[in-house]
Amino acid sequence: MSFIKFCTLALIATSSLTACSSHNQANSNAKTSISQIEDSNSFLSTLKPSSAEAIIGQVTGITSQDRNQQKVTIVAQDGKSYTASISKANFGQQNAYQMQKLAMGDYIEVEGDIEVTDEQSKPDGEHQLTVHAMPYVLRKIIVADHQVDCVGVAPQSCLLTKPADQVDSQVDWQYRYSGIEGFDYEPDYEYTLLIKNTAVTRPPADASSVQSKLIQVIEKKRTQP
Repeated sequence: MSFIKFCTLALIATSSLTACSSHNQANSNAKTSISQIEDSNSFLSTLKPSSAEAIIGQVTGITSQDRNQQKVTIVAQDGKSYTASISKANFGQQNAYQMQKLAMGDYIEVEGDIEVTDEQSKPDGEHQLTVHAMPYVLRKIIVADHQVDCVGVAPQSCLLTKPADQVDSQVDWQYRYSGIEGFDYEPDYEYTLLIKNTAVTRPPADASSVQSKLIQVIEKKRTQP
């Protein structure tokens, strides 16, 4: 076989492999559902606390909330319900940066003081939790199928997001000025994501105080033909 014929056959083979690769990638992108978390309790049981004193639970109610303090109800992995008081004053200087505004359905890890009250009226009593640390928040969010122009430090394009458990409520879409680590956005698709929000100790003045990392793409749904 001549050298020219050999080179020609090699080029044809390479082109065929490239076409197959592109076809497979297109099919992969056409999938509307990547995975599904169907049972929150099952998912919650897979999370492991970082220490013996830590509690992992899901936010099932929000009593009050502002920038510096909030009171929420969380149901822990053992099924116990806690009324959690979360305040920068209780976090102290060392953990004050960990304060994050919570949403219904969030999974959180917390450390703090537990007080059981009303033991006479209720067999298990009421569990009051004064939180001193909140290392991270796991949140399911919806990402809109389009971006919008916005201005952070400079003009940019922002994702539109909202907590997944509030998608049917009157909660407005929120501009996301910072990215989500590990998430590759494609326009014309609406996403449901599970992300991990970790507070940043000393963020620059022009940066977000929370770092978001993709944990799982729960659903990817095409909205435009």
